[in-house]
Amino acid sequence: MEENIKRSIVMFLVIGTAIIFFGCSGDNPLAPNLNQDGPMAKELSQSDQVTASLAKAKKPSPNLRGIMDLDFTFGEWPVEPVWVGTVDIEGYGLYGIRFFHLTPFKEYSQASPFEEYFEIYEIGVETNVYLGGTDIGVTTLANKPPEPCKYRMHGKIDVANVPFEMWLGSNVHMSGIIYWQVLDTPDGPVIAPATAPGTFRLN
Repeated sequence: MEENIKRSIVMFLVIGTAIIFFGCSGDNPLAPNLNQDGPMAKELSQSDQVTASLAKAKKPSPNLRGIMDLDFTFGEWPVEPVWVGTVDIEGYGLYGIRFFHLTPFKEYSQASPFEEYFEIYEIGVETNVYLGGTDIGVTTLANKPPEPCKYRMHGKIDVANVPFEMWLGSNVHMSGIIYWQVLDTPDGPVIAPATAPGTFRLN
């Protein structure tokens, strides 16, 4: 009885070893072809390369950055832009940028909130809009006008055309400094915005 059990165990071990060997062997017609030079390996390799290339093309970099140079226009809101200038986008070059106020200008206060719509377009062809969106911001006015003050805006991209189409729906962040000017008017000196250099970032 004991001898029969030992023989059975030995037989199972031999059969198991044979199955593992032949199952992994390249000579087994039922085993998968793991040869790196075989057609299946080449097909998988080409498929992986295509997938990686598509992923790389669709995935934007973590941030799209630019440097803004803005001038106050005294435009009639909301139909005319009140800030117009340029944005130098890293890796893409120089574009035009404009801001349309969507809320009335407020009287002087330490923190002045606002909402606006902005567009980035081709310089010289203003109808070619590449990026656009709405932002909400605040200007922190200086204690002693016309000293410079800070501004900051956050919003969303709802227009994105080639070569920026992958940024549709992304967040936009802008901030900088407003420099003021003193204008002589029949009613006396008036303090008004002049320029607003700043930074532009999408993520």
